[in-house]
Amino acid sequence: MSRTLINDCLNKIGEKVILNGWIANIRDHGHIAFIDLRDWSGNIQVVTNEKIEFGKEWVMEIEGVVKKRDEKAINLKVPTGTIEIEATKITILNKSDVPPFPLDSDGTELEENLRLKYRYLDLRRNRLANIIKKKHKYILAVRNWMDQNGFTEVITPLLTTSSPEGARDFLIPSRIHKGKFFVLPQAPQQFKQLLMVSGVDKYFQIAPCARDEDPRADRHAGVFYQIDIEISFPTTDILFSAAEKLMQDTIATVAPQKKIAIFPFPRITHTDAINIYGTDKPDIRFGLELQDVTELLKNKTDFNVFNNADVIKSIVVTSGGSFSKTQIKKLEELAKEKGARGLAYAKVTSNNLDIGISRFLSPDIQKSLIENLKAKDGDLLIFVADNINIVNKSLGLVRNYLGTLLKLTNPNELSFVWITGFPFYEINDEGKLDFGHNPFSMPKGGAQSLDATDPLSIESLQYDLVLNGYELASGSIRNHEPETMVKAFEKVGYGREEVIKKFGGLYNAFHFGAPPHGGWAIGIDRLLMILLDESNIRDIYVFPLSSNGVDVLMGAPGDVDPQQLDDVGLSIKPEVLRKLSNEKI
Repeated sequence: MSRTLINDCLNKIGEKVILNGWIANIRDHGHIAFIDLRDWSGNIQVVTNEKIEFGKEWVMEIEGVVKKRDEKAINLKVPTGTIEIEATKITILNKSDVPPFPLDSDGTELEENLRLKYRYLDLRRNRLANIIKKKHKYILAVRNWMDQNGFTEVITPLLTTSSPEGARDFLIPSRIHKGKFFVLPQAPQQFKQLLMVSGVDKYFQIAPCARDEDPRADRHAGVFYQIDIEISFPTTDILFSAAEKLMQDTIATVAPQKKIAIFPFPRITHTDAINIYGTDKPDIRFGLELQDVTELLKNKTDFNVFNNADVIKSIVVTSGGSFSKTQIKKLEELAKEKGARGLAYAKVTSNNLDIGISRFLSPDIQKSLIENLKAKDGDLLIFVADNINIVNKSLGLVRNYLGTLLKLTNPNELSFVWITGFPFYEINDEGKLDFGHNPFSMPKGGAQSLDATDPLSIESLQYDLVLNGYELASGSIRNHEPETMVKAFEKVGYGREEVIKKFGGLYNAFHFGAPPHGGWAIGIDRLLMILLDESNIRDIYVFPLSSNGVDVLMGAPGDVDPQQLDDVGLSIKPEVLRKLSNEKI
């Protein structure tokens, strides 16, 4: 008789079965014992009157008969709660030490590094096992959809050359060519463009992307994965439609309770997103939009904060008059995080304003504000005054906090929105001109647009897809003209020879009939985090790096033998060695 999976027992009432699994729990009543047995498919109750010494997480083989439970003993909280196994033979296959933590909770109450150190135990939890299963199911649905819609899966190289794609590279020293380095790809960007030159019509890949970035709750350190596509001869509408239909057709496979709010997805320009929501990744499930009140207030009051500001914006918090001083102080602290000097407020009372800055505003200005903001009795008006960037960023953060605090978001609503019209260039943290997004995008208007006097005015054919306030995807119509590519890079300080040397493969390929092409990449782990209502993206990975970018299970990054360093012609600086001797990762 062959092994039966636990969930298959539902169809085997009255039959003899052999089950293999782990003991999740034991309830010993002396003359009879109840064992909760767990395998990959689920849990089931086993009843035995044998006197056997065993413990939690021991590996067992149990032979028995599938029985219906008594009506009073039915447990509808588990799929197998209507049946149990009446054991006829129990065999211990392997013992277990006492686990370092209980496995009968979702694990979120535990210190994360402890869970990751014993990740192979942590993954036995139902929550994490279900994530693994659903991730498999979703990726399979994506692959099937791509195949049915004419895409060809192509695996691109893991060893490549450095490329300016917005993050630090992971370097791989070459043993054969000492002093030279491969890098892990930040994305398959150049390779998928080369595939278009090769004649591949529609490419896709579940692509690993390695970026040496700091981790955070919604971004995994080291390597993340994306649904990567590229299409020849596309329009923006074709690219948008592919993403929209993919989401529409695959989401229900893992999250049938989630509903797309608007289809096709709405589109907002980058400028409007920043001005209306204070961010280029807005959560549009709720309002609380930023409203410009500069003309109403600047130089029309005795409040110098307003008079000295470039821009004044407001958010109307419906029925926000119940906010305590402590809560308003929290809002001010958030605004200050983004550079604001403070946050002003007032409460609507009938046709007037009360508390906060109301004493600085004349009755006429109060009335004008209420009318223009369409505020109602009991609403709280929040103001930030400064330069445009600080005002937008500050109120954008405050808006997101209010959306959560006031429970304005429905977790089962999926509000996708396209953000279009990104600036091609921006000023980076070092005060220098840099690419605002993907450097291989086509500038709107082609090479001629790069002659603009103000490079910050140049628009890119770049777009993002945002879901419930998270950046889910980025893409663009690509540059497929060699001289346009050189000209774009020259703007940020690359010489022609440097561009050709650094991007020679792409530059040369563009001389041989490169078709117009474009694509996008959807962050599959972030998408699943949202669909499965997980707050930490690391739990979407089977073996993630910790919050500080360390693999605590395998001990990476770690030391290597001196011979390995010598093989690739490297040595560690003395000051780094001294630091390592005084600390532990």
